[in-house]
Amino acid sequence: MPENATPLKKKKPRSKGEKKVEIKDTVVKPTHTPKVQLPTWKVSQPMGGRMLDIDPILTADEKHLILPYNTSLKVYSSADSLLLRNIKLPISFGPDYSEHIISICLSPTNPDIVWVASSLGRIWLIDWATGDGASAHLRVKCELLSGMTVESINIGDEFRDVPFICTGKGPNWNIVAHDIRNFDIKSSKVLLSQKTLIHNIQSTEGGQALVASAERNVLLGSLKSRNVTSFDRIDYEFFSFDCSDEITCLAIQATERVHLNRASQRKGDEIVIDVAVGCARGAVFSYNDLLPQLRLLQTPNTRQYSLQPRKYHWHRRAVHAVKWSRDGNYILSGGSEATLVLWQLDTAKMDFLPHLSASIENIVVSARGSAYALHLDDNSTMVLSTAEMKPTSRLFKTPAAISPSDTSRISFCVGNGQQIGYSGSGPSTPLIQTLDLNTIQSISKQALTRTNPTDVNTTTKGHAITEPRITEMAYSRDGRWLATIDEWQPPLRDVDALEGAASERREVYLKFWAVSQEDHSLELISRINAPHYSGQSEPVFDLAADPSSHRFATIGKDGVIRLWKPAVRKRDGIVVKSQAGLPLQSWVCAQAIHLREKEVADGSDATMAVRSHLHESGALSFSEDGSTLVCAFGDGRESIVHVIDAESGKIRASLNGLCQGDIQGVGLLSSSLILVSDDLVVYDLVLDELRYGIQLRKVKKGGDEQQQRKLGPSVLTHLALDHQTASFAVAVSRRKLESLSVRTELAVFRPDRSEPEFVRSFHDPITAVVPSGGGSSGFLVLDAAAQLWSVAQGAETRSAFAQSLADLDLLGGGEEEESAAEIASHGEVVEDTSIAFIEADNEDEDEDEEAGSEGDEMDVDVPAVGGDDDVYPAVVPPQRLAELFDAAPAFAMPPIEDIFYQVTKLFSTNPNTAAAAR
Repeated sequence: MPENATPLKKKKPRSKGEKKVEIKDTVVKPTHTPKVQLPTWKVSQPMGGRMLDIDPILTADEKHLILPYNTSLKVYSSADSLLLRNIKLPISFGPDYSEHIISICLSPTNPDIVWVASSLGRIWLIDWATGDGASAHLRVKCELLSGMTVESINIGDEFRDVPFICTGKGPNWNIVAHDIRNFDIKSSKVLLSQKTLIHNIQSTEGGQALVASAERNVLLGSLKSRNVTSFDRIDYEFFSFDCSDEITCLAIQATERVHLNRASQRKGDEIVIDVAVGCARGAVFSYNDLLPQLRLLQTPNTRQYSLQPRKYHWHRRAVHAVKWSRDGNYILSGGSEATLVLWQLDTAKMDFLPHLSASIENIVVSARGSAYALHLDDNSTMVLSTAEMKPTSRLFKTPAAISPSDTSRISFCVGNGQQIGYSGSGPSTPLIQTLDLNTIQSISKQALTRTNPTDVNTTTKGHAITEPRITEMAYSRDGRWLATIDEWQPPLRDVDALEGAASERREVYLKFWAVSQEDHSLELISRINAPHYSGQSEPVFDLAADPSSHRFATIGKDGVIRLWKPAVRKRDGIVVKSQAGLPLQSWVCAQAIHLREKEVADGSDATMAVRSHLHESGALSFSEDGSTLVCAFGDGRESIVHVIDAESGKIRASLNGLCQGDIQGVGLLSSSLILVSDDLVVYDLVLDELRYGIQLRKVKKGGDEQQQRKLGPSVLTHLALDHQTASFAVAVSRRKLESLSVRTELAVFRPDRSEPEFVRSFHDPITAVVPSGGGSSGFLVLDAAAQLWSVAQGAETRSAFAQSLADLDLLGGGEEEESAAEIASHGEVVEDTSIAFIEADNEDEDEDEEAGSEGDEMDVDVPAVGGDDDVYPAVVPPQRLAELFDAAPAFAMPPIEDIFYQVTKLFSTNPNTAAAAR
C-alpha cells in the first residue's frame, strides 16, 4: 500500500440525485482509522480436486480404490465410497512451469506401496495404508518424464521392483530401467532410444514384455532371457510397427502358449503377446501373437507383407481407454459416447453398458477380473461388478450457491465432462450438482437445460452439438425456490452462411424451480422466455435474491431491472390446485425499473445499432433486510450506481464515476456500498462519502489503446459478503502477457479499513467465492482445479464442517508440521498483504503495517483449561451443557478436542464462579 495516497476529489452534483465521484489514484486511506490488531484468518487444506487422466488403482482384494488428484492421492473404500486417507504430495509450481503427476503404479512385491512419478522426474514410494513416504523422493535425471510402469523381475533369485520410465533429455527420448534399492537409485540402463516422444508405456506380469507408443508407431519389447543374474543383464528385444491412425491408448496381455500339435511344440514355449490399440478416429485394432509375426516380417523374403490386425469400429470419436479382460476373451473400450463397449473376440459380438454420466477416460480391470473401475470425464469414478454390470461404488469430486435450508449442501453448475464444450457465449454447463460438505461427495446431479449426453450429439460434419450454459443461480431466503439463468447461442460456424450475427439468435431463459423438502430435488415451475427483450433476447447480467421475501431481481443488457414474485395460478378465473389440494404458483414480473432515460423505443433500428457497439455490464444486490436494492450499470461510456427503494421501485440516489471497466460485483454491508470493477470502491451511503478505493488492475496512464492492450486482459474478479463478520472477500485473477500462468489472490477486507485483513495466493484461478451461510462466518472458495477451500477467522469454530480431515488433525499431523513444499503446492500466505494484492508504484511498507499482517500465519490458540487446584463438587447446570451441545447442528459443531476442553472447564470451575455465571 503506497504511503503517499492521493485523496479523492468530490465534485458538485451534476443533477438532482446524481453525483460525480472521481477516483484519482490507487488508494484512499481513512485518516480517522487507528492502528489495530487485525483478526486472524485461516485457510483450510483443499478439499475435493480434479481426478487426473491416469488409471486409478483397484487393490487385489477390491476393497480399496486409490485415485490420483492434482496434488494428492486419495484412498477410498470400495464398499461405501468413504474417503479413508488423503495423502498430500509436495508438488511444486512456478511461474513458468507446473509439475503434475504422470503415473501411479502398485508395487508387485509389496501391495501396500504405490509408486508415484511426476513430470519433473521425481519418484515417491507411498505407503497408502499409513500415508507415509510423501516427504522423501528420488529424482531421475531427465528434463521431462512422460510415463512409468513397475514390474517385479527375478534378479539373482530375488524379486525386485524395477520401474521402466520414459524420459526425455534434449532431442532424445528413452525407455530406461532403474535399479532402486533401499530408497536409492543404484544404477540405470537405457533399453531404447529414439527421437520421437515415447509415452503410454505398459508392461506384462514379470516384465516379460513392454509396449509403448510414439506418434503412429507401436513399440514392443520382449525380455530376452527370464534368467537374469544381475540388473545389468536386463535386456529387451524391441520391434516397431506402424498403425494406420494416431494412437490414443494401448493395452497388452501375455499368456502361456498352448501347444495343439507337435509342430507348435518344436517352436518353443515363448509367451503369446496380444496388443490392443485405440485410435483417434474411433477404431480399435487387435494384434494377436505378435512376436512370431514381427520376426517373420524382418526376414528378407517377407518384408513386403504387413501385419493384419482385427479391426473393431463402433466409436464415433477417439477411443479414450482400452483394456483386456483377465481371461483374454474380451476387449473393453470407452470414449466420448458415455458407453462402455465389450468386444467378444471369437464372435465379434458387442455388449454395451450405455447411459453413463459422462465420457470414459480410464478403465481398470481388477486382479480377479470381477470388477471394473471406470474414471469418467465428469470427475467421477465408479466401480462396476462384472457379473451384474451395476455400480458398487461411485465417487464425485468436483465441488457454488449454498441453500439456506440446508447449509451442509453446496450446489454449483457443471458440464457433462471436463472436455468443455462451448455454447457460443461460453462453456456449456447445463447441469447442477449438489455436494455434501460433510463427506465432500456428490449427492445428486440434475439437468436444468437441454442436454445430449448419450443421444446422437454430433452434426453431420462431426461437430459437437453445443448445450446451454447456466450463467446465474440463486436460492430464495428459505431455500424453497431456486432461480437460474441459462443462455445459448449457435456457434459462429453454423451462422456464417446466414444473415445477421449469432447473438441475434441468442436464447435466454429465466427458470424458477421448487426445491423438494424431502430429497431436495428440483421441479420446474415457471420458465420465462427472454426475460429482458429489446427486439432480441438480451443477456442477463446478474440475478439476486431478496433475503426478506420470495422475490428475485434481474438486470439485463436492456437497462431494465425486473422484480419477480410468485403468483397463484389461475385458469378462467379459477385457482388451479395440485393433487394435494394446494394452489399452484407461477412466477411473474411484478415490477420493471428502467435505468435509461429519454431512449428510443425498444426494438427500433436506431436503438439496436447503438447497443450493438456498446460493451455493457451490470450487477445488483439487495440489502440485508431487503429494503434497498443497489445496482451498477455501465455501457462503456459511463457507469452509474443506483440506490433503489425495493418496495416502490423509485431511484433514491445515483452515483456516477465509481466504476472503471467492466462491473464485476456490487453489495451492501450495513451502510457501506462495495463495488468491484477494475477498482475496488467502498462508499458510505449514510455519510455520503467515499471511504477508500483500491486499484485492482494497473493501467498505464497516457498511453494509446494499443499500449494499454499490452498490459493484459481485464481481471477476473469475485465478490462475496459475510454479514456475520461484517467483512467481504475479493478474489482477483490476472495474467501478464509474457507469462502463461495466472496469478490469483484472495483478500478479506472490512468496510472501515483499506488494509486487507488477510491475503492468500492460489496457484489455480478462483472460479467461485460464496459465504458459508447458515450462521457460520467465512467463505468457501472453489478453484479451477475443482478444489474447495474454507476461509474463516481463526477463532471461528462453527465453520469446521467445511474443513478437511487434515485441518481437524484426524490424520495425525498438526498445522505447524506442514512443510514449505506443501504450502507452495496449494498457495502461500502473503505477509506483505498490501503489495501482494495491489500493484502499486511504491513498494515500500512501514514496519507497523508488516507487523499488522503477521496474523496471517493461521495459528489457532487452544483455549486453556482454567480452575483452581482445590477440589470442588462438580455441580453443572443442565442448561450449560445444553448451550454447549445444542449451539449448532451436528455438521457445524466444533472439533471434538475443543468440546472436550469446554466440558472439562465446566466441571473444573469453582462453584462460586459457576453460580455467578448463572
